[in-house]
Amino acid sequence: MAVVKRGGLYNSHLTSPLHQGYGTHYATLWVGTPPQRKSVIVDTGSHYTAFPCRGCVNCGEEHHTDLYFDPDASSTFRALTCGSCLAGKCEDDDGDDIDVDNESNKCVFSQSYTEGSSWSAYEAIDKVFVGGRNIDKTMHDRLINDATRTDFLFGCQTRESGLFVTQLADGIMGMSAHPSTLPRVMYDQGKLSHNMFSMCFRRELHVSKRGIVAGMLTLGGMDTRSDFGPMVYAKNVAKSGWYTVLVKNVYIREGGGQRAKSDGPHQKLHRVRVDLNEMNSGKGVIVDSGTTDTYLHTSLAKPFQLAWEVAMSGRKYSNAPMTINEDELLLLPTILIQLASYDDLSTKGKADDKRGDAGGRGALDGLAGDVDPTSPQDVILAIPATHYMEHSPQAGTYTPRIYFTETRGAVIGANAMQGHNVLFDLENSRLGFAESTCEYSEEAQAVTAEGVMSVDCRLGKPSLKVSCSDSADLSSCKRRGNLDATISGLEIWSRIVLAPGMPQGKTCEQVSMEQNEADGGGPMEVNCDGKGVCREVRKCIISCANAMAQGAPSLKNSLSPIGSCAAATWSACDYTCTQTKINSVLMSDGNCHDEESLEVNRPCHVQACGRSDPCRVPFVVHAIIKIRGGVASHWTKHAEDIFTESFAATVNEGRKNDNLVEPGDVVVLNVTPWMASDDTIFGAKSLEGEDEELGMQIVVETSMFNNNAELPPSKRERDVPLATCHDSDLLPLASVALKINNKLAESNFVDIMVEKMKTDEALGEKQMSPFYFAFEDGNLAKESQVVTSWTIKTDIGAGSSLIDFVPIVRIHINFMFLALFSPIIALTCWGVRPWLIGKRASAMTGTFEKSDQTPRKGRRRKFARSSLEEYHPIHDGVSIMAIADDYQDNRSTVTCETDASGGESFRSFGSLSVYMARLSRFPRKT
Repeated sequence: MAVVKRGGLYNSHLTSPLHQGYGTHYATLWVGTPPQRKSVIVDTGSHYTAFPCRGCVNCGEEHHTDLYFDPDASSTFRALTCGSCLAGKCEDDDGDDIDVDNESNKCVFSQSYTEGSSWSAYEAIDKVFVGGRNIDKTMHDRLINDATRTDFLFGCQTRESGLFVTQLADGIMGMSAHPSTLPRVMYDQGKLSHNMFSMCFRRELHVSKRGIVAGMLTLGGMDTRSDFGPMVYAKNVAKSGWYTVLVKNVYIREGGGQRAKSDGPHQKLHRVRVDLNEMNSGKGVIVDSGTTDTYLHTSLAKPFQLAWEVAMSGRKYSNAPMTINEDELLLLPTILIQLASYDDLSTKGKADDKRGDAGGRGALDGLAGDVDPTSPQDVILAIPATHYMEHSPQAGTYTPRIYFTETRGAVIGANAMQGHNVLFDLENSRLGFAESTCEYSEEAQAVTAEGVMSVDCRLGKPSLKVSCSDSADLSSCKRRGNLDATISGLEIWSRIVLAPGMPQGKTCEQVSMEQNEADGGGPMEVNCDGKGVCREVRKCIISCANAMAQGAPSLKNSLSPIGSCAAATWSACDYTCTQTKINSVLMSDGNCHDEESLEVNRPCHVQACGRSDPCRVPFVVHAIIKIRGGVASHWTKHAEDIFTESFAATVNEGRKNDNLVEPGDVVVLNVTPWMASDDTIFGAKSLEGEDEELGMQIVVETSMFNNNAELPPSKRERDVPLATCHDSDLLPLASVALKINNKLAESNFVDIMVEKMKTDEALGEKQMSPFYFAFEDGNLAKESQVVTSWTIKTDIGAGSSLIDFVPIVRIHINFMFLALFSPIIALTCWGVRPWLIGKRASAMTGTFEKSDQTPRKGRRRKFARSSLEEYHPIHDGVSIMAIADDYQDNRSTVTCETDASGGESFRSFGSLSVYMARLSRFPRKT
C-alpha cells in the first residue's frame, strides 16, 4: 500500500548571524516601523522576549549595543491595555492591581533570578524581523515590506537589575518550547513553513558593541552549509516547556579529540556510571542556550572523578583554574554524553548494524554504534576540552566549566552546544545535532540569497522574445496606405527564474509586477510556466512605417550581435521539476533577444521540486569538496552550471546507460574561501605567517528522485500535494546513494572532475573561471579532495533518520504476533496500572520546585520568581522515568578502557574551521 511519508529537507528557512556576548550569544531584531535595532540573548530556557524601552530606569543603555527602543518612533507599535492582556496582569503606575475592565492601564509582567537579576516590563506588540547588524537603504525598504515581518508580543522593559544592566545585549529572546516564542508565532502566522529552528555557536576571543559574529540562527528549518558531519537526532521527551533529552551514558575519552568519532584506537574510552533515574529526574536534562556552562547531576560527581583519574593517570578533576598550554589542552579528555535516539524509544534493544553514512566506513559520525552497539542510533554529543575549558587571556589560565551541582535533572549549556548545529524541532519532537564550523559568511549568504535559499522569487534580466513589429497586424497599414498611422501589438519578454522562493515569500509573478511598477512600466501581464521561465507581456504601439521596416526580412537580417547578455545559464528548478536554459544575445537594436532555437529544458529534482516530499526525494547525498587554487570570489551562475555538469559526469564515469545522477539532480549550497587556518584547530594564530587563501570549499547536494512516487491531482497549480510511495521503491535509491558515496571516496574524483570542467565547450573565458589556477597547474587538482560525504534520509517516519528498510515479511510476522498476544499484553498492563499510578505521583514530586532546579544564565540561576508563570509539570513524569528504568536494566555492556574506534574514521582533510581556534578566548563575566 502506498503511503504519504513525513519529513523533507527543511531547507525553507531564514538564516541570520549570532554575535558574541558575555558568556552568551545574541541575535539582532529589527522592531517597529521604521525598524529600530535591538540585540537579544537567544535563550531556549526562557519563554518571553523583552528589552528596554524609552523611560526605562537605570537599564544600562551605556553598556548595551543600542539605544532604548522608542515606542513613539514606531507607527505600528501598540501597548496592550487591561482589556487585552495576554501574559501579564493589570497594574497602575504604583504597581497596585486594578480593575481589568480599565482600558487606560498597561499589562505588566516581570522576571527574577536567584542571583539577583530581574526586570519588569509591560506588554506590547509591534512588527519584528530577525536580521543582521547593519542595513542599507535598500535593505531598510525591504524590511518594511518583508513577508517575514511578524506581529509579535514582547516586553517593553521599564526596570532592570543585576546582570541585565551590564550585559552587552539589550535584552533577551525566549526560544523555549512555548507558544509565546518568536519561531512559534512566526509559524502560527504562516511566516515559517515548519515549527522548528536551529542554533550554531562559536566562541570568539573578543566582544564589541559593533558585533562579533560567532554563529548563526536559522528559523523554520536547518542551514547545513557549515556542517562537516550529518545531523543526528535525539528524542525531545518533554511535551512542553523546555527542550529535554534523556541521558543514557557519559564517557570520558583519553587523548581528547574534537569530534564524537575517535581519532583512533589509542583513545581509550571510560564509562562514567550513571544513575539514570537521578540523572533524568525532576525537569529532566534540558538543553539551554542561555546557560553558559553545563551542570550535571550530583550523583555523577564521584563516578566521574573516578573515571577522570583513570584517564588522567591519577590527576583529579576540579573547577579550579589550570595553567596549561594549547598542546596540553588538546590532550585533555573529551567528554561524551549519550542521548536516547529519536526512534530508539520505540525500537530500543535492537543491535542491528545500521550504518547511516551509506559508505560502509563504520558508525555514522555522531551516533553511538562504536561506543554502545546495543543502541547504535543513540546520539553522542562530544564536548572537547577546547569547549568546556574557559580561557582567561589575562590570567593565562583555563578553567573547567562542567559542574556537578544539580539535585534533579541536569542542564546542557552553551559550552556543550559549541561546534554543533543544534536543531530544536518542536514539530517532530526531536533535537538534532550536527558537528559544524558554525561559520556565518555575509558573502556566502549574499550569493545563496540569490539562489537556493532566497525567501522571495528572484528573476534574471529580461530578454526580448517577441517584438512589437513581429506581433502587429501589418494588413491594416497596407489597406490604409498611411505610413504615419499607428497600430498596436504586444511585446513578450522572457525572464529566467533564478530562485523559486519559499512558500511564505513573494511569487515570481508578484516580484515581476512590483519591479515593473517600480520602473514606471505600464500595464503588464505575467505568466510563469513552472519550468523556470516567466513571460512578461506588454501592450505596445508602433507606426506603420517602423512596423513595416522592422518586419522586413532585410532589416531583420541586418541586426547583428554586438555583445553578450551574460552566458546562458540554467534556471532554478521549479515546481514542475523542470528547468530551462535560454540563450540571449545583445543585438544592434540595443535589446537582448532570445534565440528560440537554443531554448532547452531538462528534468531537475532540487530546490522547488520535492524538497519537502520524502516520497519524491527520499535521499540526498551531501558532500564537501575543497578545490586547491579555486577562487571563491569568481564564482558565478555560469561556473555553477559547469561544475554541476562535470560533477554528474564524474559520478557517472565508466557507466554506459545507467547513470547514477543527472546534472539537474545536483545543487550547490555554498561556496566559501578555503583558508590555511581552516585546517588548524587554533586558527590563524597557530600559523607562522599570515593566513593564506588556499582555494575554495564547495558544499553540494545530490537528490535521489523516486520516479515511482504517485502524485495526486493538485487543486491549485503551484500547490503540489505530497506524493505517496511504497517502501519497496526506496531500497534501489538507497543503493544508488551508496554507489555515489563510494564514487566520491575515490582519491582521483576531484582530479577527473577538474579535467572535465577544463574541456567543457561552454566554459568560455578560461581566465575568468574560479577554477583557472587548477586548470593551469595539474598538481593543484591532485591536492584537491572530497573532504567527506554522507547520505540524508529525508523520511523521518516514526523517528528514524538513517537508512533502515525492514522486509515486508517481518511486518506480517509482527502483526501476527500482536493478534495472538494482545489479550495477554492487555491483562499485564492492567495488572501493573496501580504501580504506574504510584510511580507517576512520585515522579512528579520534583517538577514544582522553583529555585534550585532551574537553569543558570551565565552562571546564574533562572526562574526563582516570576509574575507570569505558574509552575506545572513540563513532561509526563511516568513515561520519562519508565524509560529511564528500562534503560537502566538494559544499559550498555561497554566497559572501562574500551577501544573507542569502531572502524576507519571519516576523512578530515581541512574539515575543521577557524572556529576551533577561537573557542573560549574572552574574559568571564563576573
